[in-house]
Formats: sequence, C-alpha cells, structure tokens
Amino acid sequence: MSTGRPSPEVVKKQLLKLKTILLEHEAAFIEALHSDLGKPAFESFSSEIAVLLNEIEYVCKHVAQWNRPVRSRHLKLGYVESLKRMRHPYGSVLIIGSWNYPVQLTLMPAIGAIAAGNRCVIKPSEHAPATAELLKEIINHAFPPEQLHVVTGDAQTASLLTSSPFDLIFFTGSGKTGKAVAEQAAKQLTPVILELGGKNPCIMDETGFSKAAIRDIVWGKFLNAGQTCIAPDTLFVHHSIYEKTLTEISACVSAFYGERPQASGDYGRICTHAHFQKMVDFIGQGIVREGGTHDRNDRYIAPTVVTDIKPGSPILEEEIFGPVLPVIPYTDLKSLLASGSLQRDALTGYIFSSNKEQIQLFKEHMLSPTISVNQVIQHAASPFIAFGGVGRSGYGAYHGKAGFLAFSYEKTDYRTYHYLRFQGKFPPYSDRNMKALKKLRRWLL
Repeated sequence: MSTGRPSPEVVKKQLLKLKTILLEHEAAFIEALHSDLGKPAFESFSSEIAVLLNEIEYVCKHVAQWNRPVRSRHLKLGYVESLKRMRHPYGSVLIIGSWNYPVQLTLMPAIGAIAAGNRCVIKPSEHAPATAELLKEIINHAFPPEQLHVVTGDAQTASLLTSSPFDLIFFTGSGKTGKAVAEQAAKQLTPVILELGGKNPCIMDETGFSKAAIRDIVWGKFLNAGQTCIAPDTLFVHHSIYEKTLTEISACVSAFYGERPQASGDYGRICTHAHFQKMVDFIGQGIVREGGTHDRNDRYIAPTVVTDIKPGSPILEEEIFGPVLPVIPYTDLKSLLASGSLQRDALTGYIFSSNKEQIQLFKEHMLSPTISVNQVIQHAASPFIAFGGVGRSGYGAYHGKAGFLAFSYEKTDYRTYHYLRFQGKFPPYSDRNMKALKKLRRWLL
C-alpha cells in the first residue's frame, strides 16, 4: 500500500505526457487498430483517441478540486469533533484491457488511476497484438516502470498478474473471464472493478420510427463491426412499423457501406477466427433479411439482420458482440417487458419513443445504470457520466470524477476537542448512565 500520493501538479504532468503520446503517435495507433480490427481511421480517432483526449483534458481541469480535503466540525455534548476527509490512492493498480477498443479500454481506466495517484501496470489484450506491442513500446519508453508500465502476454500472463499482490484490479472483458479474475483476486482480498457486457436491448415503439432513429441504430450496431459492449444487441420493434423498419435498415446499411460492404473502407473486421465462427453460427439461427455473407480469410462478416428466430436460440440468450442484428416484433410493451426477453441488468438500455409513459415504463423495468432515450452509444463518450455495469454487466464505474473515486478511497483525519469529560462511558456501567445515553445519544455519540 502506498504511503502517500503525488500532488495534483505531478498528476497533471503525467496525464499531459499521456496526451502528448496520443497526439504524437496518432498515425501509429490508427495503423495498429486497422491491423488488428480493420478499423477505419475515422472510427479509430473518434472512438479511441478523441475520447481519451477529452477525458485527459476534463480530468486535468478538475483533479485539483477533487483532491482538496473536505473539512467539517460537529458540536457534541462535551466535545467538538473535527473531520478532514481526503481521497487516497490504493497504491498499485493492475489494468487488464479488452481487444475491441484496445487503446481506449486500456488507457481510459489508467487516466482515472493516475488521477487518483496510483502506480499502474497495464495488460493489453493479446487478441489485438499490433496495438498491444505499440502501447508497450511507447508507454514503457515514456514513463518510468514504477509509475506506468505495459506488460504483454496471453491468458497465462494475465493469470500470473492477477495472482500478484496488487492493491486493486480493473478488468474489461467477458463475464466468464471476469468471474475468473474476481475469484483469483478474492484469494488475496484484492478489490476488483469489472466492466463486462450484456445483451443491451433496443426498443422502437410505434411512436419511435424515423429515418434519423434508424440511422443511429444502424451506426451504433455496426460501429467497429458490432464489437462494442454498449452496442444495441437486439432490436424490438412494434409490429405496426416492423416491415418499414426492416426496409429502412437495409437502405441505411447500403447508404453507409455501399452495395459491397466488404470493399468499403469504412467497415471493420472481426478480431479473431473463433469469434468469426460464433457470428456465422448466429446468422444460421434465423432468416437473413440483410447481409449474411462472410469471408473467413478476411475475417469479414457483412452487416446482417436476422428475423424469425426460434425461442431459446443462442442468439437470443448470449451477448452477440458482432455485426448481427436480430429484429423482433412485439405488440405490447408491458407484455414484452413481462416476457423475460430483455436482460434487465444489461450494461445499458435503449428506447426510441416520444411516448413519456412508455419511456418511463422501460426505465422502471431496466436495472442498467444508463438508459439512453432516442440515442445510442453517445453517452459513453461523456466524462460527466459514470460508466459501469450492474449484476451480470459488472460492478464499479469510471470516467470523469467516477474514475477518480473508483481508484481511491476516503481517508479521514478525525480529532476531538473536549470542553467537558463524562466518565459514564467507561465501566463499570450503571442504569443511570444507560438512561442518560438513551436520552442524549444524538449529542453524546
């Protein structure tokens, strides 16, 4: 455990160094992301680099204020208690990143950890090797190893790290691996923050249809070839607008990526061959209404829409995490919510509607920390919103001040100044003192 913390000025210097790295090596990061995921440059900058730059600037602006002690005094019977509460770093933090946004999801938690005054070890995902090696080369050259250090390797390396004596572990990834990380950390009573995923439901009621709404949903679903933890997983559409919604989705896919999305420079690729096969299996579980083509050698899955899926199919039970969108009709929102078809503790929930009652009904049903109305994805870029899950989608939150709080704990300097001293709190106890305690407990304690 660390015995102290760096000043806000030192923290700002560290964060600004990280900002400089992002700016100076922007082209290299974009190239690595394209190598790993086929990401277009625009998506690489907007969803990885730009959000990190915004986060750094926001944190630098506020970190001194967050670090200020909070002082208070409370008058009691016989004494005054004085409190000075401050945030204190945990000490050493292990950050295990994910492959789908391999720059953002490793450095975003590092920003919060650094802001709180911690030392960090980062383990990027081995499934995005070009980005992992670039992070290792650049960061390990720019920072002393006792401050910020990148370690590359496979699952065995991650297991060795999680069994090491860190003061806090931050993990982003699948629920299965998250459980393993939590179990390993529990052996040493190491606190863990888990950022997992889930089947984020997206509902479009009879009042929610518009070309703008479809455009947002298609963009959010097929961004990064669908490999986004907050992507709309499944679209539930009111039966009265079902067919025109399907037609408009197809038109929007063509407008975004052309008639041959594989030839588009604006559409990404699946990260691994194992994940590719999972997407192919999902496609076979329904009727293809859009896309469906794939190329294993290119790790390409077309933007795909499937309908008429049999109940109990894996695509309806498991997180999709890819460019396959089930579109399911419904007749009544209350019945849909009561059916159990929606994962209530998904990372987020989406609804497109202008009906206030319907929106409120959905918000009350969902347990997700964030409910996004008439918009997808965008909330995750805001440093004003705590980003995290609940239940199966994880626990703990970060971004902005939430990140500073997540990577620190409250340390209190407590003092008392007595103007009278009462002996009644010491043994031997008496009935008289018990009566006095019951009557004056608010002033005595």
